[in-house]
Amino acid sequence: MQWTKDDTELYLAEKKYVDTLIIPLIPFNPETDGTIAKEAFQRELNHLTTHLLEKGYRGRILLAPDYNYITGNYEAESQRINQWIEKFEKQPFEHVFLFTFDTKWKRWEKELKGHLLWVPSLHERNLQSTETRSFVKEQVNQISDLIKAYWD
Repeated sequence: MQWTKDDTELYLAEKKYVDTLIIPLIPFNPETDGTIAKEAFQRELNHLTTHLLEKGYRGRILLAPDYNYITGNYEAESQRINQWIEKFEKQPFEHVFLFTFDTKWKRWEKELKGHLLWVPSLHERNLQSTETRSFVKEQVNQISDLIKAYWD
């Protein structure tokens, strides 16, 4: 289920079956020309990956709104993410996953109240290419296996 009116209404009616939340972590820093295109590509790749994950487990996973953050202050952002997670846990969700391509989150992983799903990103390329689609599909399969391990 996605964070849309129809899906959230369905979630509220069926929430006893939806025990997993995925929060996409989306970095951006508009003041640095060198990272704008890279971060925009990561955002698109994150959306593609998390939407495929949600689609594969529709009815078990809720895809939260994107958590957008300005890169640099990961300590403050980890506290803010934890506030999000505390709010979501009141629903309650048994499993909260944070999905990102930003390697800097690995340093802060132990501070986070959710499970960090960090995946190395591709270099910027066409999201419609066969190579990119193949990469995303393989990543989704591996992440799915990891999520299922938490369910067992």
